[in-house]
Amino acid sequence: MKYYLVALFDDVSYKNLSPIQRSLSKRFRANRNSPIPYIPLEVIENPNIDKLNTVMDKILKPYKNFKVELSSTVTLCDSNKTLNLKIENIGYIKKIDRLIADNLKLYGFNIKGGNDELHLSLANINYLNKDNKKFDSVVEYKPSISTLKVNRIELWKISNNRRETLIQTYPLKTI
Repeated sequence: MKYYLVALFDDVSYKNLSPIQRSLSKRFRANRNSPIPYIPLEVIENPNIDKLNTVMDKILKPYKNFKVELSSTVTLCDSNKTLNLKIENIGYIKKIDRLIADNLKLYGFNIKGGNDELHLSLANINYLNKDNKKFDSVVEYKPSISTLKVNRIELWKISNNRRETLIQTYPLKTI
C-alpha cells in the first residue's frame, strides 16, 4: 500500500487559495471533490507506521512553520492526473524534503521516485479531454495571492473513504 507525505497549510492560506482552486478546476474541468490543496513530498511503500512516526518526529522536531511562494505556471501531471501550480523559491521546503528522503532511506523505508520539482496539487483530473491535451502541459495564470504558510506535514493513505485518508499529523513548531 502506498502512503504519501504531504505538506499542508494554515486556515488563512486555504481561505485565500479556495477561489484559485475553484476557478482553475472549472477552467480545466477537474474533479470538484478533490482533496484540499497540498504539496506532495514523498511516496512510501508499506511502511512500519510506528517506526515511521518516531523517525518523522525526530526529523521535524527543529523545523518551524514556513512560507512558500506560488508561481503563475499551471501544469498538468499525466502520471498522477493532477492539476498543479508550481512553487518558486523552494529552498526551505526542498531542504526539508531532501532531509526526509535521505533519513527515511537511511532507516530502511522503501521510497518511490524523487521529486525533481515541488508543486502545489490543486485538483484531480479523471480524464484528459481534447482541450487539456492541446494544453501542452503549461499555462500562465495570475494568482491573487503569492505566499502560503505551511504549518504541518501529514501522512496520507489514499482511499475512497475520506475518513481513512489521514493517518498521522506532524505539526511544525510555531516559533
